[in-house]
Amino acid sequence: MNHWATALAILITVTASLAPGEDFKTINGKEYKDAIVSRVEPDGIVLRTHSAVVKVYFSEFPEGLRKRFDRSGVKTAGGAIRNQTPAKKITPPKLAAAIEKLQRQGLLRVDCSAPEAKAWIAAKVWKGWDAAEKEDVTKNLAAYCHPENPSIEILDKQSVRKLAGYGPVQRFQVY
Repeated sequence: MNHWATALAILITVTASLAPGEDFKTINGKEYKDAIVSRVEPDGIVLRTHSAVVKVYFSEFPEGLRKRFDRSGVKTAGGAIRNQTPAKKITPPKLAAAIEKLQRQGLLRVDCSAPEAKAWIAAKVWKGWDAAEKEDVTKNLAAYCHPENPSIEILDKQSVRKLAGYGPVQRFQVY
């Protein structure tokens, strides 16, 4: 197996396992153990568990959970922020190790010095990921650089063409 493929597999595994699951309980007693919030929608949240992906409506949750995920009052210059889960405040050591490994292999270069960070990635690595993996990697690189205000541009390492971007207002975009 090529070294870049190994690094790619590690990065995908790390980004998939970064978000620790939570236990959710509905007012009817239904429990979702070790669930990850996939997205927040206007009428509920989508949870991903080890065995299924399920949408749970706000009316099924206790009042505290409803308030926690209610995004109806949040506004920005670009309108309401929808379906946005907060970025992690702490960079997990596994993510940092995966990023450093890709950097050592010359497949990734990250510049976190500007307010909007930039990452240059080898095209063969980027093309090997599906849409969800690209979004996970982009969000995790943004949080890696700027945990308080994650924002990043992903660029092709060779052509410097913009591949993707992530920010608090623009959200995740692929170009």
